[in-house]
Amino acid sequence: MSGRQPLPDLALELWRFTAPEPLTVQVAPDGCRDLIVIVPKRGAPTCHVSALSDSLETYAFRPGDRALGVRMRPGAQFDEQALPALLRGGERQDDGDLLAALSVATRLDARVDEALTCLAEAPSLALALALAQARLGVSARSLERLLATHTRRGPLWWRSLARVRRCARALAGDAPLAALAADHGYADQPHMTRDLRRWFGMTPTRLRTVPALLATLDAPAYA
Repeated sequence: MSGRQPLPDLALELWRFTAPEPLTVQVAPDGCRDLIVIVPKRGAPTCHVSALSDSLETYAFRPGDRALGVRMRPGAQFDEQALPALLRGGERQDDGDLLAALSVATRLDARVDEALTCLAEAPSLALALALAQARLGVSARSLERLLATHTRRGPLWWRSLARVRRCARALAGDAPLAALAADHGYADQPHMTRDLRRWFGMTPTRLRTVPALLATLDAPAYA
């Protein structure tokens, strides 16, 4: 849910929810890190920065638990030592406090932003790498080091994530699986199935039976 205050440039979305009953939430890998505050019905609030996810993750909430957070742009880096102090150890719950903390304790290297854009948009990994190298004026090895230093992931990881998220979103339609594999650059349907199982833990047929999960792929994120 969007907040009333304008989001900083590095933020994609401000979100919050309250669990009305015991709730299990599935979160698909999205290439983003979130600053999250958990406010349990009983106990002290806590805050943390989520890690980049390599697979589908599941979180459990008790009735009355609340959570709010800010999803940051892919590649954003956090000063994770400064954030707890800025948020008073997780006790603050106000949107303005979250955004103010992020404006002080996050940054995004322009070169990383450009590289991730290239990797997401080009039609193939080879073209994406060539485009990123040309725009940044770096070698393939320098590009690898740049992304590893700032994101702890390499170009292939980012390119694979962009492709599999687009493919998973397309499962919400009724196109044949073989056609989807071809449309998204997979050698064949089995390759697509392996990739979806790796990232989402499910086959494409199974994913089509979980529309709520597929709908989350429309939220602001990488690709």
